[in-house]
Amino acid sequence: MKFIPLIYMKDREIYPGKTSDPISIIDLLKQAKEIKKIYILDLDGIEQDKPNLCTYQRLAGQIDSWVDSGPRDTGDIVDAIMSGAIDITLRKKLCPNFQVSDIKEISENKIYEKIDFTEELPFNDIDGFVNFNRKEEIEGNFEYGDKLKRKGANKILYSYEGELKNINYWKHFNVEGLLVDFNKLKEFKNALRT
Repeated sequence: MKFIPLIYMKDREIYPGKTSDPISIIDLLKQAKEIKKIYILDLDGIEQDKPNLCTYQRLAGQIDSWVDSGPRDTGDIVDAIMSGAIDITLRKKLCPNFQVSDIKEISENKIYEKIDFTEELPFNDIDGFVNFNRKEEIEGNFEYGDKLKRKGANKILYSYEGELKNINYWKHFNVEGLLVDFNKLKEFKNALRT
């Protein structure tokens, strides 16, 4: 199973975990020497439509960035790609009428969709899905578990996980890998080895 470290961006600051203090981009890069890809959960973009494009540019060439910034239209996606994003996550509620084929015509970047179990129809032509629903939510609703299994059977599926004890839970959903907080990456890798 792959582990992709996740960082949060909020108020133009980088957080290596949900409850951690912010770190500088220089410290992030020092700590990420052997990391090939990072997932950026850009809350400024998602919540305020003000993505941190400058930070993506500064990371470009040093680490591959999978960006979840809440793009609203094709222009937002092009901006992220031009700023260095390798992969993009879309949120259907923020761009319900978006056509993935518009991006596929001009870019080979992978396009993922954040799973929202209230949305019936996923985007067409996406490469995979990202799940941020917790284990407890999925176990508490049989329908969610069934939908997640179907998505994992047909497309690449990644899931966020914050607890070491839940690593094996995701295997029966055919997840390609887990998104884990940057500051917990070593713990997750060590747990998998034991």
